[in-house]
Parts: sequence; structure tokens; C-alpha cells
Amino acid sequence: MLFFHRPPEGDNTPPSLRIAPLLRFCRWFGIVPQRCVLMAYDMASLAGCLLAALLGRSIFGGVDLDLYFWILGLVLTLGPCLNAAFGLYRTGRMPAHKELQAIFSSASLLYGTILFVLFISKSADVYSRAALSLGWMLTLCVVPLARRFCRRRFCLRRWWGEPVIIFDQSASGRHLWHYLRQHPELELRPSAMFGLSGGPEKIRPRLEALVNRYPDAVALVWSSPLKGADADYISDICRCFGKVLIVNSVEKLLRRQWFTPYELGNMTALLVQQNLRSRWRKCLKRALDLSIAVPLSLLCFVPGLLLILLIRIDSRGPAIFRHQRLGRNGRSIAVLKFRTMAVDGDALLQAYLDAHPDARAEWETDRKLRHDPRVTRIGAFLRKTSLDELPQLLNVLAGSMSLVGPRPIVEEEISKYGDAYPDYCRVAPGITGLWQISGRSNTTYAERVELDRYYVCNWSVWLDLWILAKTPPAVLSRDGAY
Repeated sequence: MLFFHRPPEGDNTPPSLRIAPLLRFCRWFGIVPQRCVLMAYDMASLAGCLLAALLGRSIFGGVDLDLYFWILGLVLTLGPCLNAAFGLYRTGRMPAHKELQAIFSSASLLYGTILFVLFISKSADVYSRAALSLGWMLTLCVVPLARRFCRRRFCLRRWWGEPVIIFDQSASGRHLWHYLRQHPELELRPSAMFGLSGGPEKIRPRLEALVNRYPDAVALVWSSPLKGADADYISDICRCFGKVLIVNSVEKLLRRQWFTPYELGNMTALLVQQNLRSRWRKCLKRALDLSIAVPLSLLCFVPGLLLILLIRIDSRGPAIFRHQRLGRNGRSIAVLKFRTMAVDGDALLQAYLDAHPDARAEWETDRKLRHDPRVTRIGAFLRKTSLDELPQLLNVLAGSMSLVGPRPIVEEEISKYGDAYPDYCRVAPGITGLWQISGRSNTTYAERVELDRYYVCNWSVWLDLWILAKTPPAVLSRDGAY
């Protein structure tokens, strides 16, 4: 039987509010309000970046701003169209690193089109190439930040996100309902739950009535492998709804890979792209490491010497600590860190664990302690700010580590990785990674393993750039750092 089901218990969604006339107008024409808001922010960002670049260049003279009005018009009209073509206004939120890639492609094509028009019109000498280049670079930085600000500002509004109908009333369906409610950034707003039972002749007329009640909703079907009745239900739902999401697993949210539909005649396959199997992509990752690590090492040389002096003053022992960890292909590597612990740390740890059984359980679970007796005064500061890992830039230059990757582990942790250990061995360990920007020590060890596996299975240079961009805010917030 198909019937309406009220929101699950524990859902504290406020009662329906009266929709503003503008939002009612958007829905009347089938326009998703959030796309209009995102597009408005994109247009303001594109125009602002171009104007900022022109004003900055005009300080040095030689720029006639009147010449650039047509370029501003082209940016405001072609820019959103290119964004839409690259999927930046699609149903559901695009993964952050893929959104960054789409913004780069859209902005590059936009400014490439401007340069092409200037070339064929033989007027390139009249316009400032420096201003256009600066506008392009500002766009790459400002547009992602503007979209992030837009989502943070509006994601809790009732009109944000596309309404979703979940066709499942089991525990999995309720789990998915609460998950979407707790993560409005996914831009899918669950509106109702329905159960599917009965034959096709009973389901079809009820589906048509449901579409009339929720004309713009996205249908979300929780399904086991698509066989028999499940496949029939999904076919019927696809005939009634314009957008259908098929969910195959919710129990292990972190264990997922990004798929690309691939047509094989009259069949559809799902392509899993393993970028780390490509030799040229590995070279690209190495080039990215060196392009950032070399200037960063030179910049941090003097501060590093100052930290070495402070460490030696604070406690006896060497300032730099070498620890044997497992790297790519399971080989042992010497990871460099500023020493943050006392030289007799093992004895201090054992005595502390013997005196505190609760701490022993914490240590055996996560291999970390919130209140570690071995940490020195300057060591606590270095850990909170992650400056203790600064010497690992030398590991990156040597090639034993990468800027982004799984955290290096010791042999005792292999058993904790289980069947994910072969994935860990496929890449060089990193200074930062998904775990570091996802709460660090506030996450469980199992979550850390799944984050590492996700990174390896879905690696791209855009994922690395996104993680690098997220690292400074994570370090400054000190979330999970101890």
C-alpha cells in the first residue's frame, strides 16, 4: 500500500511557513529557488572580480574603463550559462573538489572566450591582459568562497534544497531521512516518506496522485540490488517523477566511490575511475607537491630555526625526532617531526597507563591520549598548531611523503586497517589529508580508516587542492588537535 507517512520521531523541523511571493513565483515556473540564489552570488562574484581587477590595474594608469562594459556584459551572461553547462546548478550538491574543478573549467573557458574575441577582432592591444589575467585568478578564489558563504547563510532556510520523497519506511529510510535533515549542505530536503507495497496496478494510480501533490519533488528510492519487484517499482517511479535518486547503501556512508554512467549498448554500467593507476597523474601529484613544498620550505626556514631553539630550551634532547612509519608499498620510512615529548616518554606513558585504566582503553582504541603525560610545554603548543609536522616538508622533497595523503602509520596499526591496508599502501602518506580536515582526533579510528580509503579510491588533483585549501582553517580552529 502507498500512503503518506509523517516525519519520523525526533525530527524537530519547524511548522510550514508562508512562502514569500518571489519563492512562490519561482516554484510556479518550476524554478528551484536555491539555484537562483546561487546564480545571483555567482554573477555578483564574477562581476566583482572583473571590476576589482580593472580598478587595481587602473591605479597604474593606461586603462579606459568604458572599453570593458561589453566584457562585463559577456561575463554576466555567458558566465552563468557556462556554470550551468558544467553542472554547478544540478540537483544535489556536487562534491567539493569536483565543484572546484567545474569552477576552474568554467572560468577558464569564460576568459578564454574573451581573449579569443579580442584576438579575432584585432583589438587585443587596446585591452589590458594583466587585468584580465588578474580577473581570472580572482574568480578562481572568490567564486568558491562566495558559494560557501551562500550555503552557510541559507542552507537552514525552509526553501533551500530540493524537496525529496523517500520511498521507504524501514529503518534504512528513517536513517536516510535524519541524515539528510542533519546535512542541509547536501541540498536535498526530505519532505515525506511513503511505503511501497502491492502490485503495479495499485501502485501506478497512487504514484500519479503523489506527483500531483508534490510536482517538483525528487523521488529517492532505497533499494537492494535491482531485481524483480524493486526494478518494476523503480521503472514506475521514473515514469512519474522528473528526477529519481536510487540509494543502494546507507549503513556505510563513508564507504563510497564516485561513479560515472557508461552505456554498453542497451545496458548501463557504472565506471569507477582509479586515477592513481595512471602514471601521468602520479607525476602531476608529484609536481604539485614540489611546486608548493619548495617555496614553503624556504619560507619556513627561519621560523623553523627559532622553533628548534625553543625546543632545546624547554627540555633536553634533540629538537627533531625521527620515527619509523610505513609508507608507499608498505616500506619503512623515517618521518621527521619536531620533538613534542620528553625523551623518557615511553616510561612516562607506561606509568600513566598503569595508574589510569580509562586512559589505557583510550590508548588501545585510538593510539592517542587527550591528556598525554609525555608532551612537553612547547610540544603542546606545537601539536595544537600542527607546527610539529613542519619538518615533514623535507620528507615531501625527498619523495617519501606527499603534501596530501593518509596519515603515516606504524606496524601495530596494520590490523586496525584490515582490508583497507592495501589501499593505504598505494600512495605516499601525507602531511595533511581528509582526516585532518574532518575533526582529526575527534573522529574514531574506524572513521579515519574509511576517510583514507575514500581518498585513495577517489583521488584527483582537485581533491588535493580542496584539502590543501581546507587545511589552514582546520589548523586555526584546532578542532580535534591534541
